[in-house]
Amino acid sequence: MTAKLLLMSDIHITEPGTQIIGLDPSARFRRCLDHAAQHHADAAHLFLMGDLTHHGVVAQYEDLKKCLADQPFPVTLMLGNHDRRKAFAEVFPELAAGFRQGRHRFGDTDVLYLDTLDEQARDRHSGHLCIERLGWLKSELEACKGPLIILSHHHMLRSGFDGMDAIHLRNGTEVADLIAASGRCQMVINGHIHRIIVSSYRGVTHAMIKSPCHQMPMVLGAGASSLSVAEPGGYGILLLDPIAPLLHHVDVDLPECPVAFDAES
Repeated sequence: MTAKLLLMSDIHITEPGTQIIGLDPSARFRRCLDHAAQHHADAAHLFLMGDLTHHGVVAQYEDLKKCLADQPFPVTLMLGNHDRRKAFAEVFPELAAGFRQGRHRFGDTDVLYLDTLDEQARDRHSGHLCIERLGWLKSELEACKGPLIILSHHHMLRSGFDGMDAIHLRNGTEVADLIAASGRCQMVINGHIHRIIVSSYRGVTHAMIKSPCHQMPMVLGAGASSLSVAEPGGYGILLLDPIAPLLHHVDVDLPECPVAFDAES
C-alpha cells in the first residue's frame, strides 16, 4: 500500500440551526472527521470533493473553516454545483486563484482533482469542463507516467437515477474517453449523487461515494435530483497501490455491534 487517503463529498454545510431533512450537516461532518481521526489517523490526506456548502454563501464557508480548524489531516478542497466561487474566495483567499484543480503525488501514484463547477449552467446543477480545463487535463494526463487516480465532483457516466443523470458532467463521455485513452487511470471517483455506485467504462473503474449528511434514496429511474433520505452518513477510504488500489466506505453512526465474533461457537 502506497498511502491511505480520506474522501468526503457533499458536505452541504448550512448556517447554524438550519437542517436538511432533519439532519445537521455540520454535526454530521464533524462526526465523520472525528471518526476518521480516531480510526484512520495514519491517512496521508483528506479530499473534500465538492458541495462544501448548501447555498454557497460566506457564512456557510466560515462554518466549514471552523469545522476544519482542529482536524489533523492535510486537506484539499474541491468545488461542486452547490458552491460559489466568489463566496469561497472570501473565506479561502489563498485557494481562490484560478480553477480548483490540481495534482498530488503519493509514492508512485498521482491523484488529479478536477473542477467541474459550471456557475452558468442553465439547469444550475450540471457540471462542465470548459476548453481551458480540458486542456489542463490533457496536459496532466500526458505528464503522468505512473498510476493515476482522478477525483471529480460530478459523475461522467449514467447512474440509473434519472434526476441526477440530468445534472451530470455534460461532457462526461468526452472526459471519460480522454481519461481511458491515457492508459494510466486506475479509477475515477466522484460524489454528487450521495450513493455508493460502481461502474466501468473502457477498462476504467468509475466509483461514487456517499455523503456525510443525507443520501439519495434507492429508487431508480424517474425522480427529482433533490430526493433525500436520512441514512447513515459516511466517507471513503482509498488505499493506493501501483497494481490494485482499493476503495472502502465507512458508514458512521451505525448501531454498535461486537468488533468480532466466532460464528462457530
